[in-house]
Amino acid sequence: AMTLGGVDPRLHNVSPMVFAKNTHMNGFFGVHLRAVYLREGGGLSAQTTLDDMSSRMHRLEISEDQLNSGKVIVDSGTTDTYMTSRIAASFKQTWKQITGKDYSHSGMKLTQEELESLPTIIIVIQGFDGPDVGDEPFGEPNDVPGWAGEALSPSFPKDVVLSIPASHYMEYDPEKESYVARFYTEEGSGSVLGANAMMGHDVYFDIPRGRVGFAESDCDYTKLLETEGTSISVAPISNTVSTKTEVVPEEEVVAEEEEQVEVIDEQPTLKDEDSYGESESSSFENPAPNDEDNASYELFNNKKPQGESSTSNYSDLADQAKDKAAEIIDDMKHECSSIECRGVAGFLIFSALVIVIAAIRKAASRRRLLRQYQEAELEISDLALNSDSDSDDGMDGSGYTDEPPMPPQLT
Repeated sequence: AMTLGGVDPRLHNVSPMVFAKNTHMNGFFGVHLRAVYLREGGGLSAQTTLDDMSSRMHRLEISEDQLNSGKVIVDSGTTDTYMTSRIAASFKQTWKQITGKDYSHSGMKLTQEELESLPTIIIVIQGFDGPDVGDEPFGEPNDVPGWAGEALSPSFPKDVVLSIPASHYMEYDPEKESYVARFYTEEGSGSVLGANAMMGHDVYFDIPRGRVGFAESDCDYTKLLETEGTSISVAPISNTVSTKTEVVPEEEVVAEEEEQVEVIDEQPTLKDEDSYGESESSSFENPAPNDEDNASYELFNNKKPQGESSTSNYSDLADQAKDKAAEIIDDMKHECSSIECRGVAGFLIFSALVIVIAAIRKAASRRRLLRQYQEAELEISDLALNSDSDSDDGMDGSGYTDEPPMPPQLT
């Protein structure tokens, strides 16, 4: 289910919404990872106890800096999850230690019971450290599902825990009747938490506050409509209202709305421009946009200092083209994960390069021929000019002439 304009707390039937910090304020939503675990025995929920830490949880041996090398983004437009290659060795070693099998992306024949017993991937994400908004959950971090608590993050108990069970990262292939792992550990730079990491969650991208909210949910919006119909007993919250809403009788809601209308009618009218300006400035200030805000809306930076050469402009455009090409290739790498898809993409790129190189060579050859033709014309013109000048100086006129020789006279 997708909710526009806020959060629908009725979907949070498994756990409340907890918030991670958005580390990139423009472009993709970025997060900072604290740790990655494999939980033996599977399981859907992210809630972890101290007993789990001693018996079921296996932390990957990788530093926090290595885990966050490059950007780590949350992208619903990417189907699978791609992690930095720096966790590959530890992940595969821990996986084999738990399951007794090698981790690969080849098909696996599994029963439903075997699928559910595969390790659950647990990712600990830095929590939102800004001021409270009012929609945070009540309770101690150890008791709230979705918060790390003292078990997973003693120093930061309100870090966010994201669980990815095997039923989400193992994709069933009906043609081969096998499961294929869609959690990749081969990225050269950066990581992407894709759509299969968000499955089983209501995810809230809170742009103005720089937060990403996660709430475990069955996401069964059809069942919600069947139980409540089209009427909403608990109104969905907006960006500023607390999630801890109460069911209020309709009569009280109508009475409150009438009181609000009366208050609005009693407000004094503004008579002149001065009073209007004072009232507006006291209630709301619209800050002037700074250079950083404007920079994000400029596709090409046209504000160059005067006197800068056109060569630097071409250089900047070339750099921007290279960056855009790298971004396209990176996106294609994420979306095109199979060997066959990447082979076809590589062939198409190679074919395009061959066509471009052939066009450049053809254009250069035509330009070379045109230059040779122009040089030949110049040589002919020079010969004609030299011939005319020799005739003017009293020579015998045996030089070059455009007129054909006269035939000999017969006597």
